[in-house]
Amino acid sequence: MISERYKKQILLLAITFIFFAYMTGFNLNYLNPRNIDWIFFAGHEDGTLAWFGWEFFRWTNIIQYPLLDNYPYGEDLNISLIYSGSVPIMSMFLKFFTNYLGFPFQFFGLWHLICIYLQAFFTLKILDMFIDSKRIKFLLISIILLTPVLVFNLLLNHPGLFANWIIIASIYFYLKTKFKYSFWLTLLVVSLLTQAYLFAMILPIFVADLVQRILKKELRISDLFKFLAITIVLIISLFMLLGVETSKDTYHFYQGYGHFRMNLNSIFDSSVSFVSENNYEIYRFSKLMPDLKDTTSIIGSGDYEGFNFIGIPVISLLILSILNFKKGILSFSRKKCIPILTICFLLLMFALTNKVIFNETLLITYPLPSFIKNFFATFRSSGRFFWPVLYIISFISFYSFTRLFNKKSCTIILSILLIVAFIDSFDMYSKTRSIKSVKLSYSGPTWKQLLKDPAWNELALRYDKVKFIYPDLLPTHYTSKVNLFAVSNGLSVNGGYLARVKKSTLLKVRKTLKDSIRNCNFENDSIYVFSDKELWHDASLCSPANKVLEIDGIYVLGPSQELNVLRLNESYKKK
Repeated sequence: MISERYKKQILLLAITFIFFAYMTGFNLNYLNPRNIDWIFFAGHEDGTLAWFGWEFFRWTNIIQYPLLDNYPYGEDLNISLIYSGSVPIMSMFLKFFTNYLGFPFQFFGLWHLICIYLQAFFTLKILDMFIDSKRIKFLLISIILLTPVLVFNLLLNHPGLFANWIIIASIYFYLKTKFKYSFWLTLLVVSLLTQAYLFAMILPIFVADLVQRILKKELRISDLFKFLAITIVLIISLFMLLGVETSKDTYHFYQGYGHFRMNLNSIFDSSVSFVSENNYEIYRFSKLMPDLKDTTSIIGSGDYEGFNFIGIPVISLLILSILNFKKGILSFSRKKCIPILTICFLLLMFALTNKVIFNETLLITYPLPSFIKNFFATFRSSGRFFWPVLYIISFISFYSFTRLFNKKSCTIILSILLIVAFIDSFDMYSKTRSIKSVKLSYSGPTWKQLLKDPAWNELALRYDKVKFIYPDLLPTHYTSKVNLFAVSNGLSVNGGYLARVKKSTLLKVRKTLKDSIRNCNFENDSIYVFSDKELWHDASLCSPANKVLEIDGIYVLGPSQELNVLRLNESYKKK
């Protein structure tokens, strides 16, 4: 006889695999650790940042300080793995087995599978608090798994941000009858080792939980200060251990706080646009909801980070709950409500920023002190901070709906809404499946599909490093190609696609490179890759013995040296 507990686990696993297949393709291409074609031949370029961060991190020592230092990817820029979106908790774990994993190796398919399971698991934990019917629970879990921000992060190749289960787990801990500090501390550490944005989202919920426990006299005020002090000390220690940089010298590309904001219409706006000088893409997450006006279609706009469409099923449940509302349905104690509602309001204000916009109209703008702007700029994609509010709204709609309607009505209505949601979002999920299931047919390493000239083979044998002239934060048209060549052949790189780096360090590295080129002082173990043709031409005049090549449209200079087949830096070589 199968116990109730195991039946739940079987159903959770079943729904996990069904939704994983629906999101990523009805094949194993995305789960295949050897398949990196979807990273380099389809989808958003952010996926290359996460994968390069992980692959270069494999070369570093198990024990090092900072723990997440990733010298092979950025060299003297001192980039921490935490800034490449490479899911440090998975990267650190798999690093112990790096000699057995082979090359290439991508774990993002497995990670997304785990995230879907945990999203369903913690959703079920919350639903168990107020729903008895298994059928209704699993219908509601399905609605949560169809939350548009999930597929949005899948499209943008943001593996860390896909872990929305961390937000749902924090809501569950807040709702639990008993306070467990060990649970919260574990979740905070896991969130920081997954994606710093998720850590920043759930930290206020943790504080709200402490406050509600004091109001309910479950904890004393002295406990509040004790737990906050322990948390602050541990988090600061973890920041130092991991190499998290929070100073105002941290360089942010694009604009800072106020640029990547949330639009007031975002929970009902089902589309988002990505616009550049050479490209225009629009993603529509619903065919039924109208495409509301916003500023994402303007070149340079960052409002796409404020995508917070809540989905047809939740909107429908909210409408049904409002139309059929009865007094006493939302019977929550003030002591429980006030702390979390206060946090929801603060998260909403932070997401909207000091430049509040509705549709295409700037409604309100107000100044902020420079020290606050600098602090807020650490999490400049502020539009994401509405996600906890979005999930809280979803669970409130579930709670009110299931209390207003009987089980039979709930089952019928939810089934209809789920079918509508699948049909309505089918085109968008077809897009994710087409991206994640990409697997091309070719022989040899992937980098040779991007860089065709045979001269690259000789360069791989002669040199140990790649130096971009000059390293910057945003990628060029050849950055991912050259970095793939480098990581495949055991060469470290001094730059690439970098999310954050200290501005002073970047300027210092660039100055050192400028001086070395001006003085014709090249490191003979490094390939120099130029973005400026004139600068490359000037550097080529330093010595006729240097290799000066224009290969695959890339300007390269290789300092003269004797062929070194054994390689001086064999410790960085892939086996």
